Order: sequence, then C-alpha cells, then structure tokens
Amino acid sequence: MDVLIFSSSREAEMEEPVFCDRDTVKVDESKCKGKSLGVAPTVSRMLKMLGYRVIIVDPFAEDGDYEADQVIRGNTFQIPDELVKDKYVLVATKHVYDTWALMKAILGGAKEVSAVMSVKRAKVILKRLLQAGIPKEKLLTLRIPAGLDLNGEEENEIALSIVAEIVAVSRGGTGIPLRDKKGLAKVVEEL
Repeated sequence: MDVLIFSSSREAEMEEPVFCDRDTVKVDESKCKGKSLGVAPTVSRMLKMLGYRVIIVDPFAEDGDYEADQVIRGNTFQIPDELVKDKYVLVATKHVYDTWALMKAILGGAKEVSAVMSVKRAKVILKRLLQAGIPKEKLLTLRIPAGLDLNGEEENEIALSIVAEIVAVSRGGTGIPLRDKKGLAKVVEEL
C-alpha cells in the first residue's frame, strides 16, 4: 500500500492559515514559524525501510528533510484525487492545513486515513468536517489519534506506533499481542 503523508515543517501561528479549494492549497507563510519536522520524517524513513512507496506533501520541505519517493513542496500546491485514491493517508500538519488534508483524503478516496492530533483538536476538526457535509459514518472510520497504543512519549516511539498501525492495516493484522492471538494461555494451561 502506498502512503501519502500531509505534513508541515513549520507551525501555524494562527488557526489554519490557508486559502483552499478542493484540489489546491495556498499557505500564508507569514503566519507560519520555526522549523519543526515532528514525526513525519521518522514515519517516512521507517516506511521506506519496509518497502512502502511514500509521498510527502510539505509546503516548507527542504532537501534532505524526508526519505520519500516524491516530495511536493511550495506555499501553493495541487493534489488531485488520483494522488490520494486507494492510499493510506497520514495527516501530520501541525494545524497548518488539518481540515483540508482530512477532507481531501476522505473525498479523494483514500483507503485509510489517520491523523496525528489530540482528541481535543480532533473534536474541532471533526465538527468542521461534519458541517462541510461529511457523514458521521465516514468520520467514525478515521484513525485519530494515529497509531497503536504503545504508550509512547518520544517522537520516535510515536512514529513507531503509527508505522505499526500502517503495517497492521496493510497486512490485515489486528494489532493484538501475538501471545493472545497464538493462544499462549492455552499452551500454558495444557502443561
């Protein structure tokens, strides 16, 4: 499964400083600051090590920020539905274009959609998506917060939990411990 990661290596100083339509985003760079890559580069690197095809969308990406098959950058970019269709989409945009990225993933036909955000942040974004006409049934399929419960705190641990979820989804795994799936309790009981 191919993976499309919507990211931002700068943080928004205000709520989603973008002008957008269905396929195009223009980011107001004056409302974004700093240089903070977050988990996206680590997720991308791990996925590449596992043989996935990875596409990054980061308006502020610089050479060497990501290990990916394709990096789309620039304060104005277009993402046609064909780029999203049937992919696993990860949204990690640090409030720069969260709503647009999730809407694009849903309407563009992504196979799975996850987002790196708190439940508190998700409540704000999901309300916007609902108001835009996305049905609740569709919202219930989103993987927010992204990743499996590893109780990770560091960025690399969070990235690992996200990659583990992507692998589980693409391979049809459950994410439950193998000892439970393989029945270790029964083996011990029969001893």
